[in-house]
Amino acid sequence: MQSQVLSLLSACSFAFCLAACAPTPQPSYRPEVVSSNLAEVKMPVLRSGYFEKNWSQPNVDVMADGTYQLRYRQGTTLNFVIIRSLAKIEPSPATPPDWEEPHEDPEGTTPAPAPHQQSWKHTSIVGKPVKWYQEDGGSGADFPGYRTEDFSLTSPDGRTGCYRISVCSDTESKAAGWIHRVGW
Repeated sequence: MQSQVLSLLSACSFAFCLAACAPTPQPSYRPEVVSSNLAEVKMPVLRSGYFEKNWSQPNVDVMADGTYQLRYRQGTTLNFVIIRSLAKIEPSPATPPDWEEPHEDPEGTTPAPAPHQQSWKHTSIVGKPVKWYQEDGGSGADFPGYRTEDFSLTSPDGRTGCYRISVCSDTESKAAGWIHRVGW
């Protein structure tokens, strides 16, 4: 009897080990990157000649669904501008989400700062009004993040695309100036 119990426990523990070692499926919230060739994009390419001239050429990711992402970086700084094309637009909330400052207190002795409530900020991208907000307060590894609501634009050739712009910047005023520096 004892040997049967040990055999059963051994078999169960082996099965649990196999299950624990099996890869856990990850949620797929973004399509797979398949290329860095903008010619494979299925929508008008919104980009920034300003950043290409003054910062660098963007890192390009083209996804399997034909969307893309351009990542511009200002030299070796933590300043970034990211232009993402989207398969569809997510609806904007009535007010932008609150953002919280990073807070580390392993001992639990200091209360976390209150979330920052905010109003929409406004800019114009290729003549279209677009709302944006502060997404986070940054951390030791990056500057605060800002992003636009999802928006659509029609290119000069009549095709329409959906987009989102994200910025990491050391100041809000720089982020405000950079968000609208994109075009065809």
